[in-house]
Amino acid sequence: MKKRSSGWKKFNDDLGVIKNPGNSMEYRTGNWAGRKLNFCAKNCINCSLCWSVCPDDAILTDDEGNMIGVDLDHCKSCGLCTEACPTTKKPDSEDHALFFSEKTEDEN
Repeated sequence: MKKRSSGWKKFNDDLGVIKNPGNSMEYRTGNWAGRKLNFCAKNCINCSLCWSVCPDDAILTDDEGNMIGVDLDHCKSCGLCTEACPTTKKPDSEDHALFFSEKTEDEN
């Protein structure tokens, strides 16, 4: 007869448990990216698609849920937001709400 495992509830609290995990809001993690995400408010349609796909919670919104900017201290320039943004489907880059530019030396 095969012995059943004790299950996850029986494990000692010290085994594999991260008691004090880091929080990305406490650590500046976006400064290593080689490009900078830019936001143009006049082109934003406030669809919240960028906010929903951002893995770093770097899309800033106001109390009504409208996008107001990008938290560059935490944005890692993954590009998921630009892929989700409907304005980036427009052929003219001047009409995009989210776009990348290269960082300058003083921004690194």
